[in-house]
Amino acid sequence: MEARVGDHVVLEGAKVGHGRRRGEVLEVLRGTSGDRYRVRWEQDDHETVLAPGPDLRVEHTGESKPERLSMRVDLSVTEDADHTEALARVHMCGREFSAWGRARRNPSDPTTPAVGEELAVARALSEMSHQLVVAAADSLESALGRPVALHV
Repeated sequence: MEARVGDHVVLEGAKVGHGRRRGEVLEVLRGTSGDRYRVRWEQDDHETVLAPGPDLRVEHTGESKPERLSMRVDLSVTEDADHTEALARVHMCGREFSAWGRARRNPSDPTTPAVGEELAVARALSEMSHQLVVAAADSLESALGRPVALHV
């Protein structure tokens, strides 16, 4: 049973002397190895991230709250004295998007690696933004059966 933001989870004590704990799901963290939940426990307002197991029970709330998705963009940057390249990857909706950006230092410019990193990452993320807009438009076109135009 999957939890949503706002649901409560009950964790049965797995060891003797450890009682039942109840907490509110603050965030659902989606990952390749399964979902994890960020939970605030009622007893002490302490927050933890946990992976659901057989000792976890979900109590759904009556009201419908919007689901908060969490995803991570992985960036890798490689550089030499004159070139910086960035590769950005994100996994969402069962698809992986990847984009590439590059910056080149003009020989008359000072050697400032941070500028090359910033430009290469910005270009990779800009390309990823365009890919995501195209994917959203494709999804809408499939659902509606007609062409759509989306703009950022």
